[in-house]
Amino acid sequence: MGAKGDSRVAVAALVAALVLFGIGCAKKDSGKRAVVFWQFSPLTAIQPIVDRFNADNPDLAVQVEQLTWQSGREKIVAAIAAGRPPDLCELGSTFLPGLVADSTLLDLTDHVADLRPSLLGWNVASYRGRAYAIPWMLGTRALYLNDDLLRRAGLDPSKPIETWADLARAARMIATKVPDAKGFGMNAGEREILIKKFMPFAWGNGGDILDSSLTRSVVASAANVAALRFYLSLKPYSLLDRQEMHEEAFAKGRLGIIISGPWLLRKLPEEAPGLHYTVALMPKPAADRGAPASFAGAEVLGIFRNARRVDDAMRLARFLVRPENAMPLFLSTGNAFPAASASSADSYFVSHPKDAIFLRQLKTAVGPPLHPRWVEIEEIVNGELEEAIYGRKTAEAALASADARIDAVLARQP
Repeated sequence: MGAKGDSRVAVAALVAALVLFGIGCAKKDSGKRAVVFWQFSPLTAIQPIVDRFNADNPDLAVQVEQLTWQSGREKIVAAIAAGRPPDLCELGSTFLPGLVADSTLLDLTDHVADLRPSLLGWNVASYRGRAYAIPWMLGTRALYLNDDLLRRAGLDPSKPIETWADLARAARMIATKVPDAKGFGMNAGEREILIKKFMPFAWGNGGDILDSSLTRSVVASAANVAALRFYLSLKPYSLLDRQEMHEEAFAKGRLGIIISGPWLLRKLPEEAPGLHYTVALMPKPAADRGAPASFAGAEVLGIFRNARRVDDAMRLARFLVRPENAMPLFLSTGNAFPAASASSADSYFVSHPKDAIFLRQLKTAVGPPLHPRWVEIEEIVNGELEEAIYGRKTAEAALASADARIDAVLARQP
């Protein structure tokens, strides 16, 4: 049996188990309404926050279940199919398009108008102007620069890399002047990551994947072609490998510049305690043009149409996204930052300036369009980027092919 068949059997078995054992149907504490909350953080990180909510809301009793990123999507789909979803559920932003397409998520637009000014990340939780989830924790990527390699290449690490030209010069000088070192980490062998590494250059240059109506591809725009030409120009000075190998080479002092997330801030002190490095915003196309864009991922809070406790779930969601409650979760996990914009004023970021760079980067980070066919669209873009990186197509040809293929996908009924 093929992988899809195995997946259908697994989901069917999980549905049966959910029905048999009543997962998602909470036991009630005496005199309290039970609210079932599924999420992905370790229970040691989330439970103290939930305990505070329970103390502030004595009529409710939240029952938390931890999902895993390996099987969480299957479990959520199975619970929906069984008619027993949790009341509130954390969702990765990549989960959202399929759930929106299946009309399983409540449209929360009319319930969250007051939250919009205080939270970042609505672009990854909205489809055609309607909010289908609430941003909770946000992730992005920034530049990591090896200060020692920059010095050895004759560059001043205190002078920021702010433009494409700055990045290209630094990558070239490191690769050509420092023996056994490469200047830049260019992803290869991990097709699913390519879009996250290239699109920041395209977005920063005014490009995009779909138009504002989400009905037409704009991936072959002049802005995107220029961005891909620049990206490919870094190839002669780059280490072509998987992200894990980029981070390992950076830690060992063999790679000058990589794009990575905040998780690396937690790894480097253990793996390379003597490493001197800087974290910087993504570069702009030019000093007087464009923006330092990056890829935005998100962990959002969604409520399903057949949830049992919608109002109580909203009360819990509003509590979780408050900065004083989201910040402890970030401090415990370290991978994603509070969507609450007020969190940037927390004293933690004064004493941890490298983390603070990611907060600044989030302000210009862009999420992929929340389109029901996003999985297909993303695969097309990744595949064509791979063709360009391996030299099988020019930038123009790769993006023109992606453009035609995406429009064909969009022409089909969702």
